Amino acid sequence: MEQTTERGRSGSAARPHLVVIVAGRVATHALPEEGEIVIGRAPECEVCIDDASISRRHARVRLGGALSVEDLGSANGTRTRGGALAPGQRAPFEPGEVIEVGAAMVIVQQGAPARRRHRIWSHGFFEARMEDECARAAASGGRFAVVRLRCLQPAPAGLVEERLVGVLRERDVLGSYAPGEHELLLLDTAPEEAAKLTERAAAELQAAGLRCRTGLACYPRDGHSAHLLFAQACAAVREERVEDGVRRPVLVDPQMQRLYRLVERVAPGDLTVLVQGETGSGKELVADALHQGSPRRGAPLVKLNCGALPEALLESELFGHERGAFTGAAAAKPGLLESAQGGTVFLDEIGDIPPAMQVKLLRVLEDRRVTRVGALKPRSIDVRFVAATHRDLEADAAAGRFRLDLYYRLSGITLTVPPLRERPSEIAPLARGFAGPAVLSPDALALLERYHWPGNVRELRNVMERAVLLCGGLTIEREHLPAEKLTTAVAVAPPAPAAPAPAGERLRRDVAAVERQHILDALARCAGNQTEAARLLGVSRRTLSTKLDVYGIARPRKGR
Repeated sequence: MEQTTERGRSGSAARPHLVVIVAGRVATHALPEEGEIVIGRAPECEVCIDDASISRRHARVRLGGALSVEDLGSANGTRTRGGALAPGQRAPFEPGEVIEVGAAMVIVQQGAPARRRHRIWSHGFFEARMEDECARAAASGGRFAVVRLRCLQPAPAGLVEERLVGVLRERDVLGSYAPGEHELLLLDTAPEEAAKLTERAAAELQAAGLRCRTGLACYPRDGHSAHLLFAQACAAVREERVEDGVRRPVLVDPQMQRLYRLVERVAPGDLTVLVQGETGSGKELVADALHQGSPRRGAPLVKLNCGALPEALLESELFGHERGAFTGAAAAKPGLLESAQGGTVFLDEIGDIPPAMQVKLLRVLEDRRVTRVGALKPRSIDVRFVAATHRDLEADAAAGRFRLDLYYRLSGITLTVPPLRERPSEIAPLARGFAGPAVLSPDALALLERYHWPGNVRELRNVMERAVLLCGGLTIEREHLPAEKLTTAVAVAPPAPAAPAPAGERLRRDVAAVERQHILDALARCAGNQTEAARLLGVSRRTLSTKLDVYGIARPRKGR
């Protein structure tokens, strides 16, 4: 069901005011209907902003009729509509536009004479629009963003919608996720602009006395599917339960039990592990278990989503940089690999790493040394690597999209997390865990168990959290679930689990994985010289040559 709300009510809401956002703080200043105000750090300014980036007399705003802003010769500049103003230059702006004053954002909010109506759509419609936009953006190369907002206290009816409408553009979509929670679809919007609009939305709510949490996900930066984008946006507004940094998986299905028994065996070593599985299936939990089961558990576990950062930023985040290495590098900064010294590095979505970075990462895996951007000498690191991907890296390597030698380095042992549809016995315990004190009715549980969950555990968690809000924390009935989506989607019967391999076969596979890694390590230590590597391994050159063929290891250069 859709609702409507209007902007431009009479009374105090129509009075002009200035919203100031700086260093995470939000302040609101009443404005005269006409005249001039000066913004600056000096106490005598009409709007005083106590921030080092603001000059004593920074900018002048003219009110009444056409609005304009003038830079007063500030040190850090005034920007509007993406352009910097010269000292003394005056530029027009509209109510609701963001003006950058040093490091602060200021927004003039005025009672608008025009009354604009904006629909508030149901979550089902909103989700369908997200799927449509994903398909459209994939075909056209477009960009959009998904925003989640959660108010942390009850709000008067219509107040949240009224404030949000003051921020949204005509093309944007406003949805109601659950009581006290809203969702925004910002169409044709780059990540930087989406972040500013999200800040403005939060500032508008805070100016109305409402504290809120926000979550933002951008296509294609944070994902290419509706359920992944929505999960990313939900993660930021969700209150995570942390118990010594450890999250416990549900282990009901025999496949998951076998997987975590293998995790227990692999965890104490330093073998590099590749975790494969569909998006949202629980790969990060495997990485947590590997770290917690290792001697490194007292040291940091550092996580990085390789697909969420552009190449230039990815290199700086991984390896760090020296002062002056690039514009904005005001101080030296250690990278994530250095900061994980003695611990574990989890590289999520490793299949999305750019080709140039693949070469640099391979060198780090071989040498256990990193060179900061702009540095001349490498630094030694002592870390264990765990990588994860939803892609078939072996197929990508065969197609030339991923380096074969890096794939071999990463897959010292490969662990595969089955999708949720292949472990239906875990749907009920997972759903009950996400529901907390709320009770699942039999009808609601039956609906959950019939669905095929393309978004896996992450999608189930989002569905359950919304259901808890809708049911008020009591009993979750069928009507509290997105029943239209769960019943109209193709509900496929889960395939019969594959028969477990005999114990002897599993042991042979595990031993082979360890032997293969030892061979790779020996070749790396001997710079690819097969004769020296064979001597180091205590086998003949012929035996080593046979093993290279058995394990599919590309032949290095010939020994001297």
